[in-house]
Amino acid sequence: MVSLKSQTCAKTAMFAVTAAILFLAPPSVPAQKVTVLYSNATFTGTALFVAKNAGLCKQKGVDLELVLGGGSAPTVGAVLGGYAQFIQVSASSIMNAAIQGGPVVIVGKVMGPPPYKLVGGLSIKRVGDLRGKKIGVNRFGGAPDFLLRHVLAKNGLDPQKDVTILQTGDPAARLASLFGGVTDATMLLVPEEKIAIEKGYPVVIDFAALGLPFVNIVFGAYKRFLEENPALVRTFLGCYWEGVKRAKADPEFTKKALAHWTRTTDSSLLDYTYKSWRDDYAPDSLRVENSELSLLLSSAPKPAGKKELPQLLDMRYLP
Repeated sequence: MVSLKSQTCAKTAMFAVTAAILFLAPPSVPAQKVTVLYSNATFTGTALFVAKNAGLCKQKGVDLELVLGGGSAPTVGAVLGGYAQFIQVSASSIMNAAIQGGPVVIVGKVMGPPPYKLVGGLSIKRVGDLRGKKIGVNRFGGAPDFLLRHVLAKNGLDPQKDVTILQTGDPAARLASLFGGVTDATMLLVPEEKIAIEKGYPVVIDFAALGLPFVNIVFGAYKRFLEENPALVRTFLGCYWEGVKRAKADPEFTKKALAHWTRTTDSSLLDYTYKSWRDDYAPDSLRVENSELSLLLSSAPKPAGKKELPQLLDMRYLP
């Protein structure tokens, strides 16, 4: 029969061993939170969505939070205000913010070629037919707006006088404005352009086919955050690059991620969206070259009181 004293001693010894193990065990390190604001819930976020859903950043000790920013301008404002660590926006939006004195730079590429098509109403067959017409873009100052104005001017149309450019919202809203006759042509991207084309609406300009020296979607960050958190920046960009590779290699997982984040339920559109991203728009590298900014920089106004444009690229943190 075991005495009460023996039981008490055994319990005391067990408690002591447990306490020692807990004391000697390394403390758990809380995951560092990184918030990424993305400007639009479209296929441009494919790799970001995969990185989140696959837990690729969590594996590296980073708690990744994705927040829809509602357009480029408010998204850039959020990173400057310290509400997010990274933004996924058009390179033109970063440039516009930097010209106005915002301490923000591009730290990596999300998508190079511009995936936009200008789709016209049934009476619009060529660029010249746009004279006197209304054209829809998402927001003034974004990549679609910039590219549209550039190509119209190259084709002899004054964007200020010969056409009326309207802000008509996200891709679904732009598609609805075209079908409803609110606009005579509109800037569309994958997969909405497929819907319009299948209904017989003509592609007036295919911007990806023009071979423009242009980087479309990038990651931007506040300069001070980069300087103070270099390891965290490298970790995030590293897990994002893992997201690119996973998205290329795993179609079914990627389509599920796209369905979740873009709220697309049509399987044929998901197939088309994934194939378009993988075959035509997925980056081969996160590095942005100076040559990819040449079109933007050639048309950029000089900042007030300065002789040169601010440095837009900081590629020191790439994996």
